[in-house]
Amino acid sequence: MNPGLAIRLVQAGIAYRRYAHPRDALLEWLLRRPRHACFHALQDISLDVAAGDSLGIVGDNGAGKSTFLKMLAGNLPPTSGSCVVQGRRSALLELGSGLHPDFSGVDNARMGLALRGLTHADIERKLPEVLAFAELGEFVHQPVKTWSSGMVVRLVFAIAAVIEPQVLIVDEALSVGDQYFQKKSLDRMRAILEGGATLVFCSHNLYQVREMCRQAIWLEHGRVRMQGPAQAVVDAYQDDVRGRTLPSPLVGEGLGMGGNPRLLSVTLERNTYQTLDPFTITIHASHAQHPLHDIHVGIVIRRNDDIQCYGISTVHDGVTMQPLAEGVAATRFVIDSLPLLSGEYCLEVWLIDASGVHVYDSRERCCHFRVQQASQAQGIGMAWLPHRWETVGVETNALAA
Repeated sequence: MNPGLAIRLVQAGIAYRRYAHPRDALLEWLLRRPRHACFHALQDISLDVAAGDSLGIVGDNGAGKSTFLKMLAGNLPPTSGSCVVQGRRSALLELGSGLHPDFSGVDNARMGLALRGLTHADIERKLPEVLAFAELGEFVHQPVKTWSSGMVVRLVFAIAAVIEPQVLIVDEALSVGDQYFQKKSLDRMRAILEGGATLVFCSHNLYQVREMCRQAIWLEHGRVRMQGPAQAVVDAYQDDVRGRTLPSPLVGEGLGMGGNPRLLSVTLERNTYQTLDPFTITIHASHAQHPLHDIHVGIVIRRNDDIQCYGISTVHDGVTMQPLAEGVAATRFVIDSLPLLSGEYCLEVWLIDASGVHVYDSRERCCHFRVQQASQAQGIGMAWLPHRWETVGVETNALAA
């Protein structure tokens, strides 16, 4: 395998035997005749992931995403083809996997580090770092079976993240954690990536997949339907989901609740505009004691046929929100001359952190507005574009040619 690669799969697949009745497995063994149907959880997966790269996994429930990650983690060997992963792996897969419910958090942390190959001396050196990252307080001395699911995620991720893995594999289990810990975990994943590790990240939060990952694959019925740049794969998957009239799984539940930053209001001056009118969006947000440099706004203008006309954020423009009353900040997005042509439109507004990855709160398909054209002289399509017509000179030698 090329030393520059972290992961190589060649026609890898995982198949299971399905028996109509439990006794059929025994009869098959006795009679030496097949009495099962073959179910292919994964088929013909071929891809290379370079060391230090990031790969996102998207797809519907039952598409094979978790099986794919278990194969990469080494928990499920392929039944066909090959799967090679180079480097020290650390995986956060099923909620609570690897934890003993009757053991305390401290004992489970020691056991988790030992299972990842650390020596006794290394375990004792890393243990304080695990416990500090998990921030579980006195609960670390209580049996895990008394914990909430969010507390379990904290410990499992802390164990996976502090051993400086060369390949980090993260499943959707991270979404169970609270908003504070999700952001902390995403920041840690970014730091691991920046340190040269390889990331494989599976999530229904397509925004995070798009922002965290350079490449992505879309799994469907155990096969790769599409692979390529994360932006292109996520967009194609979203288009397919919308075509099936299912809700777009962009963000988890409960965003903006509790002590987290949240959107207070998103307002337009009016709900009808003319092409080339001034256009202003005003956003107010509570920043809940978070520093203002870590509170940003992303805006998408979307047409009623779900085409994203334009999107931008204060992160990309290097702008920070301004403080108003205590705990409240605001910003105003201004287009001096709105280029949109006739149509029905709405906004999507996202409250995000400075990395552009973590979503604090969102308003999807809000502030519906209409744009009207003064005349057809402004053209047809989606937007008016500044332009001019020039006279083309006719030269004798050009005519001769």
